[in-house]
Amino acid sequence: MRYWLEVYRINLRVAWAMLMQYRFAVLIWAVWGFVGPLVSLAVWSAAAQARGSDVAAGAQTFSRGDFAAYFLVYMIFSHLTMSWDAFEFAYRVRTGSLSPQLLRPIHPIHADASYNIGFKVITSIVLLPVWVVLFLVLHPAMPAPGIHLALSVPALVLAAVTRYVWQYALATIAFWTTRVDAINQFYFVLDSFLAGRIAPIALMPGAIAVIARFTPFWYMGAFPVELALGRLSIDRALSGMALQAVWLIIGVIVFRLIWASGVKQYSAVGA
Repeated sequence: MRYWLEVYRINLRVAWAMLMQYRFAVLIWAVWGFVGPLVSLAVWSAAAQARGSDVAAGAQTFSRGDFAAYFLVYMIFSHLTMSWDAFEFAYRVRTGSLSPQLLRPIHPIHADASYNIGFKVITSIVLLPVWVVLFLVLHPAMPAPGIHLALSVPALVLAAVTRYVWQYALATIAFWTTRVDAINQFYFVLDSFLAGRIAPIALMPGAIAVIARFTPFWYMGAFPVELALGRLSIDRALSGMALQAVWLIIGVIVFRLIWASGVKQYSAVGA
């Protein structure tokens, strides 16, 4: 454990040094995370206003305050769980810049994970005042206090790790094809619908809502959000966290299998 703590401490220092060289670009990437949730919030708030009443879906109802709470919390949680390696890894494979990383004594995923963590720490400090202002301006229904909010913390950590592992597994498809943009876009379309990014899963058509709960997307996206807002029972929360762990284990196995096979036939310009 001490060894890995030291590995991540050193890699985090390197990541922060790199990030500070591109401060304006980092700020733009961070602000871009506001766009999707705010657009969805505007659409669903307008729908609630046009109806003149709360939007109901089964046993759940959403007022304008509920929509504001959902998408603002989703905005924060999405920032803390996002990953972009699926887009960058193909470039390394194609140009051969992955080759020197494979000669290092530790797996490249650890340096990438450190960069991911460093980015989130720096940008979260910058964005915190903006998040506070949005909460004050939009008047969301407050997250549930007590056990639900406490349980959402480990659920958020599990969601972040699970998303990172699955997206890194997706990135390694680049070992077999130099262009993975279409695959990545298809993945993010699925993520938008099944993770509750566009709308709460409860408001989705029945078939999509059922499918979402049998995929890892909901557990990587809306699950910790709904838990923080008190929209899940304690039993459902605990079973959901157990399923998060299951999807994480499956993701690790899938990643290790794809990586082991891909490295054996890795070849690129400069490799």
